[in-house]
Amino acid sequence: MLNFRGILLAALLVPVASGGAEFAFVTTTDYETGSAAVIWFDGSWTTEIDAASIHGDAISRWYDGLIYVVNREGGDNIQILDPAAGFSTLRQFSTGNGTNPQDIAFIGETKAYITLYDANHLLIMNTVTGAQLGTVDLSAFADGDGLCENSRLCVAGDYLYVTVQRIDRNYWWGPVGDSYVAVVDCETDTLVDADPSTTGVQAIRLQGTNPYSDIVYDKGSGRLYVSCVGWWAVNDGGVEIVNPATLASEGFLLTEAAAGGDIFDFDFSGGGKGYAVVANSSFFTELVSFDRTSGTKIATIYAPGAWVINDIGIAPSGELFLADQTVLDPGIRIYDTSDDNEITEGPIDTGLPPYHISFSLPDITGAEIPAFAGLGTIHPNPFNPSTTIEYSVAAAGRVRLEIYDAAGRQVRTLIDGPHDPGNYRASWDGENDGGSPAGSGVYFLRFSSGSAASSRKLVLLR
Repeated sequence: MLNFRGILLAALLVPVASGGAEFAFVTTTDYETGSAAVIWFDGSWTTEIDAASIHGDAISRWYDGLIYVVNREGGDNIQILDPAAGFSTLRQFSTGNGTNPQDIAFIGETKAYITLYDANHLLIMNTVTGAQLGTVDLSAFADGDGLCENSRLCVAGDYLYVTVQRIDRNYWWGPVGDSYVAVVDCETDTLVDADPSTTGVQAIRLQGTNPYSDIVYDKGSGRLYVSCVGWWAVNDGGVEIVNPATLASEGFLLTEAAAGGDIFDFDFSGGGKGYAVVANSSFFTELVSFDRTSGTKIATIYAPGAWVINDIGIAPSGELFLADQTVLDPGIRIYDTSDDNEITEGPIDTGLPPYHISFSLPDITGAEIPAFAGLGTIHPNPFNPSTTIEYSVAAAGRVRLEIYDAAGRQVRTLIDGPHDPGNYRASWDGENDGGSPAGSGVYFLRFSSGSAASSRKLVLLR
């Protein structure tokens, strides 16, 4: 096993990704071939088209400095890309022929859960070796077609939450009976019983059916949110609230009737506002804003008059990204969430039409308490003469921020002391602990707080 110095030496051989430290990663497709585009958070949204070759049906997740592409139906694999090496494929592992993986969620550096839409179990995989570590049986939730349709994942605390759609493939892909959120204990990899009073191990029963969107965990409220579309073109669902403490649904935050149609994607911004992609009665997709407190629609922000909005996401820096698949002018549109005005003059070209958006930093929903402990944005990077470092602390305790050189030698201790939970900033002026200027080159920032630890590459240019 490599020690920290070995990791630093190995990392020195990896070129620094161009364009900026943080980015949006966009999977793109014409539904026959797939590619990826990268939009850098450099102030001008510098874009790299065809940054990576991927499957034509793919989503992506960022974790600990790497991009994990879930190549879905017909791809049946997880493709791991390294942004620091020009988004080249670092590793690629099969999930099994015909399994149709849908999502991936992470527990530490080597363990991940993967939903398989065409199987009745979760796959547990070592993301370094590709070895199968086990499975979690979900067959008890299967409907009449023999499959339970497990789809999206979210890790909150020590538990994994899994949407179970229960769709009848033999009857127009409509929902069958109840839909669920299954809960897995990540320590034992076993299902948690959400209703001990009922025989067998129960999942959380949703009030809506066909949970379609990502699961959003809001640390501030301690709730999970997922959009249930039910039957398409019928106002029978909405954005549903799930309480992890009680393992029960708390009803709808925003109903389809209030939003104006089927809600198949949503996200939250600050100030009690949310955004949703809604398919209206004409099957045209629209971007709308809504009030999280009252559950009412505020405004229609973008209505292109066709089914072309495929995904939205709030960037860690606060902007709203929208994947617009308009046939003659596809691309990413970016909106200022303070006033809902479009920042971009038109869609940012992504080559093929954009399909799914992920970001190189996890989004923090719930401003009162950070959703994670670790490093945030570092800007500028590369830098001269100084750089600003953002970091978050999840629980009260000692925090250390340290700078190491490529040989693993400690150069500077930036922070070493107690912190309360919250979001913080520090800066490095390029000097060592003795006050002398450090030389040009690659350095590594090390963050530690309790059991949380992470590191990030810095480049100092003299």
